[in-house]
Amino acid sequence: MGPVKIIAHRGASGYHPEQTRDAYETAVDQGADGVECDIRLTADGQLVCIHDATVDRVTDGTGQVNRMTLAQLREFDAGRPGRPQSLLSLPELLTLIGDAQTADHRPELFVETKRLATRGERDGRLEAALDRDLTAAGIDRNLVHLISFDAGSLYRFRRIDPALHRVWLRKEYPLWRRLRHVEPAGVAQSPGFAVTRARTLPDAVTGDAANTYLYTLNRDGDLRWAARHGFGWAATDYPDRARRIVGESVTYR
Repeated sequence: MGPVKIIAHRGASGYHPEQTRDAYETAVDQGADGVECDIRLTADGQLVCIHDATVDRVTDGTGQVNRMTLAQLREFDAGRPGRPQSLLSLPELLTLIGDAQTADHRPELFVETKRLATRGERDGRLEAALDRDLTAAGIDRNLVHLISFDAGSLYRFRRIDPALHRVWLRKEYPLWRRLRHVEPAGVAQSPGFAVTRARTLPDAVTGDAANTYLYTLNRDGDLRWAARHGFGWAATDYPDRARRIVGESVTYR
């Protein structure tokens, strides 16, 4: 059982505006084992790295992502005062991760698909665009993980590439405990839990800890708990601090 892998949640988002180039480059520089991003589909069929359905919270603009083209979205500033930055497209992030690969450090990519706004949008276009961009980038798919709260999205991508590692995220952990025996089979190879939920009933998740993704671990105690129980992946906004805490936990276990 290896040490828990540190995944930079939306990049090193504790230090830079989330899902910006600065956030991801800092995560790589800090030695994160991987980075996480959210993707949404633009009006012209491109994938952009943004969590919300609108640009209002993370840029100086306003409006729904799926109603604007990538070019229109690039006009907004997602940075901080004095350091403007554009929203990243998924191909740009794939290039960044590809360029970061070395013999000693191979950062992974966790891509979260967001539930689309209407039933008409949930026709596989987002998953097809993801497959298109992964293929065009030529990235090793062993480094890519698809994560989602939306079982439908995981199913749709399983039809495209059943070998790609998939993680089914759960928000309400107690509900998962009651229903886990009737969940549809094969939606994902790994589960994912909010650490605050996982710690309420740890015996139900620690049995398969090495195959479990936890989010979002910014408290030292949560990181020590994850390291002590041998979880597979821990998403955090502060990858350098998480690396230190996990390292200390392994040393003194």
